[in-house]
Amino acid sequence: MRALFISSIFIAPLHHLVACYNLVPHDGRSSILKTRRKFVTITTTSILSPLACAAEEYYSMSTIKETAQYITKYTNENFLRSVMESDCNFLYRGLSPDANKQLVTENSSGLVITDEPFDLLDVETYGSDAAATYFQSLEVQMNANRLSIRPSNSHMGSTCPLEAAKWGIAVSIWPLGEHGVQFAWMEGGGLFWPAPASSKSRAIAHSDGTQNDDRRLSKALRGDAWEIMFRADNGFLAVPSAFDNELKEILRQ
Repeated sequence: MRALFISSIFIAPLHHLVACYNLVPHDGRSSILKTRRKFVTITTTSILSPLACAAEEYYSMSTIKETAQYITKYTNENFLRSVMESDCNFLYRGLSPDANKQLVTENSSGLVITDEPFDLLDVETYGSDAAATYFQSLEVQMNANRLSIRPSNSHMGSTCPLEAAKWGIAVSIWPLGEHGVQFAWMEGGGLFWPAPASSKSRAIAHSDGTQNDDRRLSKALRGDAWEIMFRADNGFLAVPSAFDNELKEILRQ
């Protein structure tokens, strides 16, 4: 596999910063009580653009239409192109109850999450020593293949909102910025964990933003409940799946 290089960009301090704790387990999975999420609500309250530090532009996004405009302006271009080529199949993740409460309280259509903890290597995430060992071995494998994306710097998403909802309120995720955004999934699709008996023979597919990789990612987004690992060094926008139909209609215009 090709070596991947991740560059980084300076991210502005974000307005309306809030600390959120993930306290409620979902579907038998243990939460990490020390986990802390910082996020920015997208509401009628003005928000500092995460990618426009020098100009200090502020945005007011009180509707899903404004959130869609934010997506088209700040979402990683290669990812957005892959989503559109997949006929608007989204990538989902479970949102913590406290973050969801913030959405409701602020009457928000989304959250910009800037420092989601990387927990794939933690035993508490799946409540399983075997799972932690598996992701540790995957870390070694991906490092050996010179992939910059790996469990220690990435999050897990799913192409199925129902699967994402097992971890919390299902939200579509939109990685921000043109650097530090990558994706990986099992060749042929399916889950990373629990790993099937034949998992040792499966290759890891990945996308580093080239046009060819965009086509591969768009195919993966069409997968039936496929897990896709994603790296988003600049944070990501989370939009509740309840807005899916309206968001898709706007993005397709």
